[in-house]
Amino acid sequence: MKSLRCDICHKDITTAISQRSYFHVANRDMCEACHDQLQALIKPVVRTKQPFNYEWYDRLVRDSIEKAIAKGKWEAR
Repeated sequence: MKSLRCDICHKDITTAISQRSYFHVANRDMCEACHDQLQALIKPVVRTKQPFNYEWYDRLVRDSIEKAIAKGKWEAR
C-alpha cells in the first residue's frame, strides 16, 4: 500500500482519491484542507487582476505553495 503525505501540512492522506481527497498542483500533493486554503488565499487576488493572465496566475499559485511549504502553514496575504 502506498501512502501519500501532504507537502504543506505533512499529514497522511489515508483514502487518497485524486481530485477529491488530495490534489496535485504545481508538482505538489496537497490534502483537501490545504487545497481549500490555497483557493481561499488566491481568490481575492485573482478577482482584482484585470486583465487576467494565465502566466501570472500560475506564478501566483506556485509562489503561494512554495511560501506555505517553507513556513509549514498558510498565511494570509
